[in-house]
Parts: sequence; C-alpha cells; structure tokens
Amino acid sequence: MTKRWGLQSAMTATYVAVTAGVVLLTELVIFGMAAVTPQAAPTQVQVQGFAEATAAQMAEKLGLTVTADGSLPTTNIGLPGAPVSPGQARPDGNGGVTIPQTSDPVCDLAPASFAAVVSRDGTVLATSYPACYPVGSRGSDAQAGAPRKMLTFVRWPVSGSGQAPLPGGSAVWATAPVTLGQGSKATVSAGQGALSGQGAPRPGKLFGMLYLEVPAAAQGTQGVRFSPTLIWTGLIVLAAAVPAGLAFGLLSTRRLTRRLKRLAALTLEVADGDFQRRVRVSGRDEVSLLEENFNRMAGQLQASLDANRRFAEASARHEERSRIARELHDAISQELFSLSVLAGGLRRSLPAGSPVLPEVETMERTAGGAMREMRSLLLALRPVALEEADLAGAIEGVCHAYTDRLGIPVGAEFELAGLGPAGLPPTVEHAVLRVTQEAVANAARHAAPGRVTVRLHADSRHAVLEVADDGRGFDVASEPPDAGGLGLFTMRDRVTELGGKLTIDSAPGKGTRVRASFPLGEAGVVEAGVMEEAR
Repeated sequence: MTKRWGLQSAMTATYVAVTAGVVLLTELVIFGMAAVTPQAAPTQVQVQGFAEATAAQMAEKLGLTVTADGSLPTTNIGLPGAPVSPGQARPDGNGGVTIPQTSDPVCDLAPASFAAVVSRDGTVLATSYPACYPVGSRGSDAQAGAPRKMLTFVRWPVSGSGQAPLPGGSAVWATAPVTLGQGSKATVSAGQGALSGQGAPRPGKLFGMLYLEVPAAAQGTQGVRFSPTLIWTGLIVLAAAVPAGLAFGLLSTRRLTRRLKRLAALTLEVADGDFQRRVRVSGRDEVSLLEENFNRMAGQLQASLDANRRFAEASARHEERSRIARELHDAISQELFSLSVLAGGLRRSLPAGSPVLPEVETMERTAGGAMREMRSLLLALRPVALEEADLAGAIEGVCHAYTDRLGIPVGAEFELAGLGPAGLPPTVEHAVLRVTQEAVANAARHAAPGRVTVRLHADSRHAVLEVADDGRGFDVASEPPDAGGLGLFTMRDRVTELGGKLTIDSAPGKGTRVRASFPLGEAGVVEAGVMEEAR
C-alpha cells in the first residue's frame, strides 16, 4: 500500500522549499547588486596593504617554482594579458593588486605596476617590465638609475614597504624574500641528493628578493568579486534555511492539522451513527467555516433521524388504527347490528302489555346507542389518504362523513391564502388531519353537540386549527384534558412532537374549543423532506 503524505508533511515541505527559494533569490539579488555597484577608490594606505599582500603571495609562488639548478623556469613574471593602467593601481578584488606583464619596448616614466626578483648582488633574475628592468642587468639599459632606486629599497632578506615620490606621481612599494618552498623542484632534488651524498639547496634557503611597485592612486572596482569564502558563506546560509523552514512549517501547521484530525475523527463517528457529536468552532478562518458546516450537517442529520423515527411511529399507529377499525367493523359492528335487529324483531313480536316489553325496548335502545358509538369510533379510526386529496378536501371528507352517518352538522372553514404554492409540510398536514378526526370524534361521542365547526388558518409562519362545538362542555380546571381518555392525549402528543401547542377551552353548558398551533420553520422543512422521501 502506498504511503500517503499527510497535510502537515506536504505543507512543511512547501515551507522548506519556499524558504530556501526566498533565501536563494535574496542572495542572488544581493550578489547581483554588489557585482554591479561601483566600489569607492581605495586610499593610499589601503593600496600599500594591497602591495604588501601581493608581494608576499608572489614571493611564495615563485619560491615553489625554483628549478633543481637554482633558477626560475621563466624570467617573465606577472599576469599575462592584464590591462596596463599607467598612473593607477588595479585592485584584484581579493585584497591585492594586479601586476601585468608589460611588453612595451619603451620604459614609461609614469608610475607603473611592476615586480622584479633580484639576487643578493643586485642582478635582476625575473621581471614583469623588461623595458625598465631587464633580466641580468645591474643598471637599466632604458632608464638610468632605475635599478639603483629599486636596490635602495631592498633590505636583504627582510620584507618591507613604503611610499616613494616619483617625477610623474607617488608610488608605493613592497619587498618580500623568495625562499625555497617545501614542494619546489629544488627541494625535491635536494632530498634526492641527500640520499646520494650530494649537497643541494634545502627548504627555506633564500633565493632572492621580490620588489613590487604600484602607483599610490588606485581606481575603484566594478562591484565585488565572488571569492570562494563568499560563495561558501552563501551556501551555508542557504543550508541553514532548510531546518529553519522545516521548524517554521511544523510549528505553523501543527494547530491546523490538529483541528483537521479532530474534525476527521468526528466525521467517522457521525458516519457510524453518532449524530450528537459536535466539534468546537475556533477561529474565523476557512477551517472554522468547515467546522460550523459540520455541526450544521450533524444537526440536520439528527433532525432527519428524529423525523424518520416519528414517521415510523406515526406509520405504526396508522397501521394499528386501520387494523383495529377493520376488526371492529368486521366483528363487533356486525354483532351489534345483529343484536339490534333481533331486539327490534323481538319487540315487535311481543304483545302489548307484555311484562318483558320494557326490557326488550331498553335492549334495543342500548344496541342502537352502541352502534352509533361504534360508527363514531370507526370514523375516528378511519384512515384518510392525503395522496388522494389535498388537506382541505380530506377535512371536508371527515366533516361530510359525520354529517351523513351520525346526523351531526359539521362544517369546515379555511383561510390558506397566506401559504405559498408548496402548502404545508407533509408532517403538519398529517397532524392537522388526525387532530381534526380526534377532536370531531370526541365532540360526537361525549358532547352531544348541535353543530361542530372546523377552522384552519395558515400562513408562511404558522398553522392554527380550531375545532369548536356547542355541546355540553366540561370544567377544564376540575377535569384535566389528559384525563378525558386516549384521544386527548394522542392529540397533544401529535402537536407537541412538531413543536406546536395544544389548548382546550371549555365550560359546562358552553361547548368546547380545541386549538392546535403548529410553527412552520426550518424543522418543518427538514421533516417535510424526510416524509416525502419516506413516502
């Protein structure tokens, strides 16, 4: 199985890459600006320091090139091809000055950048300016007194430096001893000669003195030369940016990944059916919005689950009521009808004045009353399919059934103009119809009403159902509505489970009014969708 990279690892890698990229870009910008920015011209003291450093470096390199016979491999020293700038020294950017190989055939009297190696007796052994200081000379073939001036500054075998005025301007000079180095060909030959018993130069032996002279004035360099030290420093800073970016990425993503892991764990719990779980919302970022939406989703799932459960309970009650109605109609109602027919036949067959005639008439009236009570009960239990008609049609059907079968005038009034085209949620319609059936059945069975009126008012915010009769009524204070039997209890349960309220107003001899109010909010919309899917 392929290992999955976590969000923290991916974001940390991104932070490392971005940090390293920013450091690298910054270094490139700094180095680029430094390379193109002209530097200020060095002072005379700085030029003298450059000359001392260059003299020491050239003397050390020349000491390593001395051959086994005690001579230099070439008499031309200095940098071939380097530009010649009379009257100005040229810093090399590494703390020294450039000494060019000057091939001009004429010795220029202006201060020049040159170097020469002389022996103890003043003979020129190597030179960068042959026109002024030819090899093998003690005096100058081109300029009288030039070698003698050079020999004046040489203090055998001690390094030195100083400043000298010239006819064409000032110059700075520096001297350094040229000694045989450990790795030179002469010292290697010395080691071999020692093995064979022959004498040869030893390391550290003085070969000659290097004299270097440059103009005291120097031109400014064009930017900074990138030395190995500067490059290594940039690489070290770039390498240090990697752990810095790593630490920053881990610290900055730790809280975010912890919140996402907690949200993922709660998502699994919700997927397993625990819709009560909620995540704590923290911050005001995109993740907090995701947390809020998660809590809202969990709440809607819980509401949908509750609505499904209530629908299942309502369906179970519906099926049970249908079964009881069928049993009552097919068994008890038929037996009561037979009993009423037999009682009527027996009454008609008895002669007038028979001593049992009053009992037979009482039996006939009792059977008739039981049959009327059974018809009322069957009407209350009779299921009304809302799929076959709208709510108003279903309520009118209930009213006509009681009017036609029991002879009780039942009227219906509707005020539904404030409703939208979608009408009431299915759960509210179902509850309104059942409460209407229960209330009208209770009035028919217990109140002996002369008329029953059903009123339904609904708009976009709430629905109100009123069932009023002009029957005998009762004292609500002394006889609580829940004590009136299962019907009132069932009505209250239907209304309250939808967030509504059921009230009963009644008084002896003044009739009864049952009022049920249903709120039409977000819960009703959620339950409506669940009921539609369940249907």
